[in-house]
Amino acid sequence: MNNCIKYKVKNNVATISLNNPAELNAMTLEMRERFSELLIECEKSPEVKVIILKGENGNFCSGSSVKGMGSRTILGTFDHMKIFSGLISKIYNMEKFVISMVEGYAVGAGFSLALAADIVYASPKAKFGLAFNKLALIPDCGLNYFLPQLVGPYKAKEWILSGSMIGVEEAKEYNIVNDIYPEETLLSIVTERAEKIASGPYYTNMFTKEIINKSSQRTLEETLDAERYAQTIIQQTADHKEGINAFLNKKTPVFAGR
Repeated sequence: MNNCIKYKVKNNVATISLNNPAELNAMTLEMRERFSELLIECEKSPEVKVIILKGENGNFCSGSSVKGMGSRTILGTFDHMKIFSGLISKIYNMEKFVISMVEGYAVGAGFSLALAADIVYASPKAKFGLAFNKLALIPDCGLNYFLPQLVGPYKAKEWILSGSMIGVEEAKEYNIVNDIYPEETLLSIVTERAEKIASGPYYTNMFTKEIINKSSQRTLEETLDAERYAQTIIQQTADHKEGINAFLNKKTPVFAGR
């Protein structure tokens, strides 16, 4: 599949765009492998500080491609799940901030993909779907982890068992979406937000993501320890010194990511 994922880097922001319009940007094996390669490239590149995940043609992602579903062997299913689950884990655990920009459908594993990011912005037409039960499957790719944390276990089970399609306003009400913006301005707003994060103090942002993402698995004391270690390291950075100098001189800090 040619051009199945579009990729560009500008102003320290990488944009990864899924491009499989025939299946509402469902992820084929080729797309998952290419996506994995791009995430590794982003992680290694000093030029990339923030990543935007989006879909082409007015949809985000409808999960895994249904081609081959129902005919896979046990090992085939195991390998299929391993690749997609690896993408989710990579996005959630990588140092760099990731923003999901959701237009149209974010369904099944596409819903998981959106939630693996650090921030989710959406258009008024965004819809988040849980069709697993209708296929006699359980949610996967981290939805059983992300969704209960956001909406609570009772609401998560209700939505999952009923195969709900969640509109964007309800998604915002339950903290699945940070903000909703008109389709014609969504990309420019998300890009502006991403560039603002990218211009910030890199190591401060990195430690913030790591500590918050692990806070639900840590005790208060463990979180306090993580904060202490991180703050001790950050105070030695050039960005911290720049922040102090700018504050004392009533200027806007210019961070270099060091």
